Amino acid sequence: MPSRRTGAMADGLIVFADIMDSSKYSAVLGYCEYANRLLSFQETFRALGRRYFPEVEDKAVEFCHVDARGDEGIVLVVCPSSKRRDRQAGLVLRAIEFLYHLKGGLKFSAVYADSDPAPSRFDVGAGIHWGPVVLTIADRDGHSVIEGMEGFAINYAKRVESCSREGRHSRILLSSEAARCLEVEPVLLANIRGSMKGIQDNVELHEVEAGLFDRMELRDSDEADEKLVREVEHLCKAPMTIDAPWVKSLAVSVLESVCDNAPVDADKARYRQLQYDLAWHSTKEDDPILLYLRSRECRESGQRTRELRYIRNILGKHPHFVHARLLMVKACWALAQGKAEREDRLFAKDTAKEFLDRYESFLKEEERVEFRRLLKTPAPERKQTRHKPRSKKT
Repeated sequence: MPSRRTGAMADGLIVFADIMDSSKYSAVLGYCEYANRLLSFQETFRALGRRYFPEVEDKAVEFCHVDARGDEGIVLVVCPSSKRRDRQAGLVLRAIEFLYHLKGGLKFSAVYADSDPAPSRFDVGAGIHWGPVVLTIADRDGHSVIEGMEGFAINYAKRVESCSREGRHSRILLSSEAARCLEVEPVLLANIRGSMKGIQDNVELHEVEAGLFDRMELRDSDEADEKLVREVEHLCKAPMTIDAPWVKSLAVSVLESVCDNAPVDADKARYRQLQYDLAWHSTKEDDPILLYLRSRECRESGQRTRELRYIRNILGKHPHFVHARLLMVKACWALAQGKAEREDRLFAKDTAKEFLDRYESFLKEEERVEFRRLLKTPAPERKQTRHKPRSKKT
């Protein structure tokens, strides 16, 4: 056996996913069926995990571990310090995309018969944390390689996962350190308080409430992915059959990914229309990502005032959703080029200046140029209304 020793400190992504209520399933399904479904879960976790977190090329400076045992899966990724800032947000977002794909794969798995009642279908709760770890080093063939990681951050991530049962949306929970990476991404988080046994009581965590993920690793040659796409299409045509809030984000994200990769324009149009059918299916719909899709269709059809109304609706409930605030600046300024209210123009300028002053790192280069040009454009003066003189009474 190669010798092992501790190495340097590094930043790491830690993901735990656990089958919820697994003891209940083991009692109801019987030994053999429960074991079969556990094996299916483990294979699905490993296969999808490696799509989203492939093996690293240089194991002397990077480390990526994906595995599943029993009713639990784990992902560990070490990020080199030279790439930490560039990759941190990407890795956390990748973890959420992976977990949504996993939850969708489990929900619509081929191991279930069509007559299976919903309670017999596996679902996972998950915890995502980003924190410092100590690397473990081994000597292999005369070279030092990273073999693993240890540290408090791993225990912390496990406690985050254990709190996922308290969630009301996706039951995918993030630590504050992990959540901080997602400010500019189209992901909405809901605050939740959890008690971490042996670590801390009443800690603030963040549950993924909704999101639009356009980089899901769907493959045409994968039968499970083909089934997932078919099921999503059915849900968009029959939205009343959606039985969990997170399924809405799954559905629009799957369609967003296949739409982006569809080689035929007719297919792109069909997938986009399915998204909008789901978004507009009910006047009572308040899911923030479906409202976001409504605003996007309004923008595409030139209805900028209506687009602005839906963006304001989202921000009224989620004021920290930076992605929507960016779109609001653009919507206001688009209106300002036409017959817009003076207040809309002033709001666009004020928000653009706030981004340039405080959050410039959130902006793409073309957005920086656009916002600076916006600030140099003079705002129109408010027209003075002339009042006719009152006629004297005779």
